[in-house]
Amino acid sequence: MYTSHELARIAADAARQVGPYLIEAFSRPRTVELKADFHDVVTVHDKESQRRIADFLFAETPESFIVGEESSRMLTCDGRPGTPGEGDVVWYVDPIDGTSNFASGFDHWCVSIAAARGGALTAGVVYQPTTNTLYLADDAGALRNGQPMRVLDAPVEDGMIATEFPSARIPDPEEAARGFTRVVAAARSVRRTGSTALALAEVAAGHFLAAFNVGTHPWDVAAGALLVERAGGRYLGFDDTSVYRRDPQNAPNFVATGSRQAALLALSAVGRADAKALAAGVWDA
Repeated sequence: MYTSHELARIAADAARQVGPYLIEAFSRPRTVELKADFHDVVTVHDKESQRRIADFLFAETPESFIVGEESSRMLTCDGRPGTPGEGDVVWYVDPIDGTSNFASGFDHWCVSIAAARGGALTAGVVYQPTTNTLYLADDAGALRNGQPMRVLDAPVEDGMIATEFPSARIPDPEEAARGFTRVVAAARSVRRTGSTALALAEVAAGHFLAAFNVGTHPWDVAAGALLVERAGGRYLGFDDTSVYRRDPQNAPNFVATGSRQAALLALSAVGRADAKALAAGVWDA
């Protein structure tokens, strides 16, 4: 049985070992392919870096499973679909979180790797190769380059909020625009960083007051969710009807913050009429 600390070390080593490859690729012209449409791109380096990370993780934890952005299915070490048992390690891998930034030559992207057992997150790493910045979370806490992190709890007018909301695929763009405008009016500043994992890491570090988004995937948020929680914050994963308490990384929407006021603002922005009750369920639990 691997400890949380051991899994975090393995994740950190996996992220670091792919760093030189990604830095070299980032320095050269990049060709992109489209996924769903031109808003959603992928490069050959996403696929190759996920292969390298998977090879490393399976070498260290051969009985584990991986679900990653470039596969989206739960895979075993021989590349076949599988179903993990309660005690099995599942790795969530985003080899390049912020692919549009990477493909455009904009230096704001990262590697995100997290480990879970029975759906519960136990270790997570967000690594920014170009700055050699490592965010790490395990049962002992959350660190940025070896230094403890703590979320910010402040009035919304004193903090920055990160979000990719609304996206091009939002069902009701006019209502979403009104929600976004409320956030812009209330917060000191709003940032669209293009990397959900880095935004969550910066919430954990106390640089952003909050981050929120809709339509995410587990590999986007798993490591960052644990970083926020281990840094003393709250990560609320939810869908239209439910709150995901045991496995928040599997929820399609999230709010991450150390501030109840910021959580209320974000939940209201994405159209949750029950924002107060949702926030109370998390903060008063």
